[in-house]
Amino acid sequence: MIRHERIEDYLNRLASGEPTPGGGATGALMTAQGAALVAMAARFSEREELAARCEELIASALGLSDADESGFAAVADAFALPKDTEDERAERSRRIQSAITRAAEPPRAIVTIGADVVQVARELLDKCNPNVLSDVGTALAGVRAGLVAAVVTLETDLAPVKDRDVEFRLAEDIARAARLVETLDTQVTRVRRMIRG
Repeated sequence: MIRHERIEDYLNRLASGEPTPGGGATGALMTAQGAALVAMAARFSEREELAARCEELIASALGLSDADESGFAAVADAFALPKDTEDERAERSRRIQSAITRAAEPPRAIVTIGADVVQVARELLDKCNPNVLSDVGTALAGVRAGLVAAVVTLETDLAPVKDRDVEFRLAEDIARAARLVETLDTQVTRVRRMIRG
């Protein structure tokens, strides 16, 4: 499990020639790091209630990093199934669709967690210790990276999807994440202005 690995061990696995972990798991970790920095900044700003909310988001994002890794492994396994006969092709196609639908759940959830971190950061910025503004800006940049990872992961998942309902849900999440990225850009600009005074 990623959450229990040493950072160096995780990075070595990430850099290996194996298909997992990949971008989705990394995006979840970026989101967790962003939430952790917001929690730290909240504590330095005597906003413990905001830090507590972030602790829950950190735990959720860490769990999603592991879920993303196992979800993508199932997709890779489905694509590796034999496709010599009509029955094999039909079973392979069914398993691919099922695996992709399940694999899309972690990045979809990261979009929701990212939105929650953005909300906590907004509340924090209303009364934030000026000594940790750069940490809040860095946190927002990390969450932004996590959301971009979710977008590209969901776009990849969307391409082979044949179920219209699944396709619609993924497209909605992609659009929501893209809007959040714009919001994050605005919030980072706000932080930079606050730092400059």
